[in-house]
Amino acid sequence: MKQLTTLLFFVLLSSCKSDVSTYIPFIEGYWEIVSVTKDQKKVKEFKMSGSIDYFKLNADLSGYRKKMTPRFDGAFEMSQHQSDFTLSVKEGHLWIQYDNNEVAYSEEILRANSSSLLISNSNGFIYTYKPYEPLKFE
Repeated sequence: MKQLTTLLFFVLLSSCKSDVSTYIPFIEGYWEIVSVTKDQKKVKEFKMSGSIDYFKLNADLSGYRKKMTPRFDGAFEMSQHQSDFTLSVKEGHLWIQYDNNEVAYSEEILRANSSSLLISNSNGFIYTYKPYEPLKFE
């Protein structure tokens, strides 16, 4: 009976863990940074950001990240710099791996859904984003 209880516990525990591949469809798009935290303490909060991160994702899970500056007419000014990346799922974690100008690094996507994107880097900083909503002038 004890073995059955232990087995059921592990089955329930593993079923509670979310499948990070479900985050993938939400990554592409325009994201505005909200805050940066480290060790569960806010390092910086952004009331409004002057630039937007645009993520373009291809069917083969390659893509790029680019900084965009919104203009008053609703269009964007794009930076010349583009960070190419590849997404991969390893051991239950979703990684975004960059390889730019012989500099390779990775970040973990902690969450991605229709209302937020959380990315953690190797220094322990967690970047929280929300979907970009254009300014509306009436």
